[in-house]
Amino acid sequence: MGEPLRILIVGAGIGGLTTASAMARIGARVEVIDDKPEISVAGVGFGLRINGLRAVREIGLLDQVLEVGHPAPGIDNYDSEGNLLSTMSYGTRDEGLPGCVTMSRMAFLELAAKHAVDNGCTFRMSTTVAAVAPDDDKAVVTFSSGDRADYDLVLGFDGLHSQIRREYFGEQYAPRPLGGVAWRAGLPNRRRLMQPIICQGRGGKIMLTPLSADTMYMVLTVAEEGRPRYDPQQMARIMHDRAVALTGGSEFLADALEDVRHAENVAYTPYSTVWVPYPWFRGRVMIMGDAAHTMTPYLGSGAAMSIEDGVVLAQELAKDQSLGDAQLEFMKRRLPRVRAVHDRSIESMLEEFDSVTPEAYRARIEHLRHDEPIANEYANRLLRMPY
Repeated sequence: MGEPLRILIVGAGIGGLTTASAMARIGARVEVIDDKPEISVAGVGFGLRINGLRAVREIGLLDQVLEVGHPAPGIDNYDSEGNLLSTMSYGTRDEGLPGCVTMSRMAFLELAAKHAVDNGCTFRMSTTVAAVAPDDDKAVVTFSSGDRADYDLVLGFDGLHSQIRREYFGEQYAPRPLGGVAWRAGLPNRRRLMQPIICQGRGGKIMLTPLSADTMYMVLTVAEEGRPRYDPQQMARIMHDRAVALTGGSEFLADALEDVRHAENVAYTPYSTVWVPYPWFRGRVMIMGDAAHTMTPYLGSGAAMSIEDGVVLAQELAKDQSLGDAQLEFMKRRLPRVRAVHDRSIESMLEEFDSVTPEAYRARIEHLRHDEPIANEYANRLLRMPY
């Protein structure tokens, strides 16, 4: 038996924390750093479909996720007047797993951080990488504090605006704006929704997703060019007005839209994408998750792709092969799958936004009524494939 692998993970988000546990479970010595003083996250909630649930089961976190999450069997699609267009399933209960589980992002991060600590990982907060000097045998990392440490592998899970990607892979992979934005707010679940509903409006949609019997979150997505800055004190009003414009002022969802007026946690996120072509490593420095492949949330698998990355790399590192071979095998397994999800997520967004004119809106409604269930089943089968 050789010495345990020494792994540094940059970024204490969903991907970084779950990867920490995946690496620790194969015997690696793992340290996680983050530039924030404490673990936090933008946004309200998210979902894990069967592939994400399979991955958290791999690291021993499934039972805790099922305890804090809300199983969602599918999605109901409505038009702006509240007419039901179609019901889309998240798929069968393969391997005894729900098709999808929705939950609070912060609740998941707290679980994942505790799980990493329980698996022996250590943390340094308010810390960044000042420099990495890789060679054949190790990567010497200098931290913002000035101290140094040696690692076998440095993993950049530092997100859309990744420092590791920028400094070690180049500016050419900077985020690319997509012309769409999301407005999010946590709301009371007055309707006692049991599964998400989508209201297709003119040029965007409103999605309500239950987190529990009492809480839900609303996501409003719409095309919007540029990166305007909004007064934080006016965010709830602006989100409300955007939603009313999408629904044309109909009474459908009026109760939820009224709750938006009083929301105190409205978040505004312009959509951007990142795609780094093969390979996602430069010697002993790798980027993973959103640092390598940021996507829109239209297949509900951005977070799951990050979790999968860590699980697959841990599987390859556990085999009797060199680091270089493990990295190459990782890329062989990950690149086609992530590319397919990445591209389809962008296509879905553009299809949704192409519904501004009356003619385009009617065409979108007919698509949701007849064709979207088939597109959804393709996504289900894609995500259920082994990774």
